[in-house]
Amino acid sequence: MELSLKAEQKQILSQKMIQSAEILQMASAQLEEYLNEQVLENPVMELTERAPEEFDNGELEKYQWICAHDEQNRYLYQKIEAADDDFPEWNMDTSGPETLKEYLWSQLVGRPLTGLQQEALQFLMESLDSRGYFTDSLENFAERFHMKTEEAEELLRMIQELEPYGVGARNLEECLCLQLDHRGELTVQLKQLICEYLPEMARNQLPVIAKNMKISLEEVKELCDIVRGLEPKPGARFSDVRQFSYINPDVIVVKFKEHFDILLNESLYPDISLNREYVTMCAEQQDLEVKKYLMDKIHQVEWVKQCVAQRNVTLLSVVKEILRCQEAFFYGGPDRLKPLRMSDVAETLEIHESTVSRAVRQKYLQCSWGIFPLDYFFAKAAANQAADRPAQATTTDVKRELTAVIRDEDKKKPYSDRVLAELLGEKGYVISRRTVAKYREELGIPGTTGRKVY
Repeated sequence: MELSLKAEQKQILSQKMIQSAEILQMASAQLEEYLNEQVLENPVMELTERAPEEFDNGELEKYQWICAHDEQNRYLYQKIEAADDDFPEWNMDTSGPETLKEYLWSQLVGRPLTGLQQEALQFLMESLDSRGYFTDSLENFAERFHMKTEEAEELLRMIQELEPYGVGARNLEECLCLQLDHRGELTVQLKQLICEYLPEMARNQLPVIAKNMKISLEEVKELCDIVRGLEPKPGARFSDVRQFSYINPDVIVVKFKEHFDILLNESLYPDISLNREYVTMCAEQQDLEVKKYLMDKIHQVEWVKQCVAQRNVTLLSVVKEILRCQEAFFYGGPDRLKPLRMSDVAETLEIHESTVSRAVRQKYLQCSWGIFPLDYFFAKAAANQAADRPAQATTTDVKRELTAVIRDEDKKKPYSDRVLAELLGEKGYVISRRTVAKYREELGIPGTTGRKVY
């Protein structure tokens, strides 16, 4: 057996460095929760939330600026509304206006219902999903309340008779038919279209529908227009215990005539200080074991305080660099956003890219254009532009141009993705056909067949 010595270097993160990295990436709410947990474990730590009257002149001016620029976010709320069911988790609250169940139950007030019927109806209403559909098994529901399936169906029909019409449906086809039935417009042809040809209608294959239903193309268009005017998600306009909540920005960029000021919103978490009684006790303590314990706790507080201070310094440095690189955005708005990589910011600040990533994680910036996640400003380059326009274009730029090209096309002969790529290339945005298809789908724009007007 041969023995040998080998020298090598390994980088091992200490517990303090791990703690510092964790604090850096914490959002303000997480940081506040973390500090509250620390104060329970460390008797030497104290947390204080200062009132405005305790601020000095500089701090008071900063506090007034933050209050003066306290406005709701336009950009993110527009994104939420456009995303329909795709509600981000950070923007939810459980308090709000009338729910679907409350609205339905208010329409049943005064009806002669037995105790079992009331309990069963409430269960049915609570079983409706965010669209207003009942997707559970009716047989299981009947078994739960020890009733016949026919009785369960009668209770479900009672809900289906309530507004908004279409609620309580078990699928999309039933939802649309219920709405037309309540309006007295459910014809044989409309029912056939809904029950048999919804996929073809979604793909805009109107000639196929006309051929199969043995009616004219004009009649199919009229039927499709009626169906498209219905509400596929009748329960979506109710709160469904999901409401917009308020976002407190971590950083505020204030615009002046010739410059910008950056304010850190340090009011989102309390100040850290040492308990003076324990500090005095430590200085006067003769018992070495007790003294060591108190010294360790004091050092822990000082380290946490240092980590929070370093977090703010790093965050401020990153935002300053974002402001420098995205100055056109802060003057002209989201349309002026430029491609920016975290590695570029890290190189300028002489820090690691992961440090930049942690600094912007789950943090928000407020400016005159609204509130934005900090990672929003790191826009990826989507296309190389022509020689006379050497700057790279962001995804937003390309999508905006793509939308404009599709808007102006001849709807009787819509452009294919290949033609769209060529037209974008003529405008200086060099991207592939596959990228065009990807952006088109992200924008919710159908393909050639789906956009065609017959």
